[in-house]
Amino acid sequence: MGRFLTAVAALIVLAFAVPPRAVGKVPFAVRTRGLIFTEKVASLMVLPGASVDLEIEGGDGPYRVDTKDGSEQRRTAGTWRWRAPDVPGLATVDVLDAHGDKAQRLNVFVMVPFTDVRDGRLNGYRIGPYPARTQPAGFIEVTTDTIRTKLSPHFELRQFLCKQPGGFPKYVALSEALILKLEAIIEALDRAGHDVDTLTIMSGYRTPFYNEGLGNVHDSQHTAGTAADIFVDEKIDGRMDDLDRDGLITRDDAIWLFKLVDRMDHMPSPLSPAGSATTAPPPPTGRSSTSTYGAAWLAGAADACCARTPLSPA
Repeated sequence: MGRFLTAVAALIVLAFAVPPRAVGKVPFAVRTRGLIFTEKVASLMVLPGASVDLEIEGGDGPYRVDTKDGSEQRRTAGTWRWRAPDVPGLATVDVLDAHGDKAQRLNVFVMVPFTDVRDGRLNGYRIGPYPARTQPAGFIEVTTDTIRTKLSPHFELRQFLCKQPGGFPKYVALSEALILKLEAIIEALDRAGHDVDTLTIMSGYRTPFYNEGLGNVHDSQHTAGTAADIFVDEKIDGRMDDLDRDGLITRDDAIWLFKLVDRMDHMPSPLSPAGSATTAPPPPTGRSSTSTYGAAWLAGAADACCARTPLSPA
């Protein structure tokens, strides 16, 4: 079977408003740390002992926050402060509705601080040297018990692991904004008539050690957990689906996905200036084309698109 040209669109992700998908949504929004969660399951990454302010807006209420991990304190009718446990691991914070039923679950990963890395290793797991630009605050510790943890309705932790060999525990840096971006892409695909269960992630997190072995740039956003190479593969045959519905699987399907994500990035954002995200259009040939906020290139492999989120200031 012939190889297909890849259209890889590296897009900066800013928060933006998208019409909600009915499946997996709740009738309220939880705001915390500049993020907005409206799904029945969401994820948050914090350091040990961190304080997290939660604000619940909308819906019929009243709602309340419940957890068996850490401690919570109600501050006003719609706000709570949750304190993370002092040791790394998986914690859960539930939002209960007026009937006491669980309406939303936040899977909170209490990270291992970056300062625990010694000589490029974390508990024996090879990390490698980090450039300051992509150095994360900490890492999610992944075990056989947590590898299938839901990050959102359509994604699990296992999908973002670095592909370097090694046993457990493994470690991963991951951005909540990236997960929200990927969920928004699924919503956009749904509106376009493509009902998908998830996106195939060719490459999520990469340790600097693994990334260097690929010959990639040393400060790749993959090492910060803010980028993912994705494609749509509902048939699970290792190839991009026929997204433009022309009966063929070609470069045009990857360009179709690029344009879909590019339109999303140009939507007004409630958290950032409208139109502040821009991308470079996919070139007809050649290796790369770059702009301030994004890049696109064509190469040989599988049809894919790369979604990225902005790096935090160093």
